[in-house]
Amino acid sequence: MTLDESKTDEDILDVVHGVSLIADKKLTTHLEGATVDYIESPNGGGFQIRTAKSNEGCGDSCGGSC
Repeated sequence: MTLDESKTDEDILDVVHGVSLIADKKLTTHLEGATVDYIESPNGGGFQIRTAKSNEGCGDSCGGSC
């Protein structure tokens, strides 16, 4: 993931809670249902993207390897 200053014809723009998000059109199927959060930590901050697929799973029953 990179931060770009401008939108191209290959990008889509979505504004959520006043924040503009730009993504390549090719990624839209992967990002559908995803959440984007900005996380601060002692080591710095950054964006965390959780896709709908990453929220699915079997929990700890498989040790996180499923």
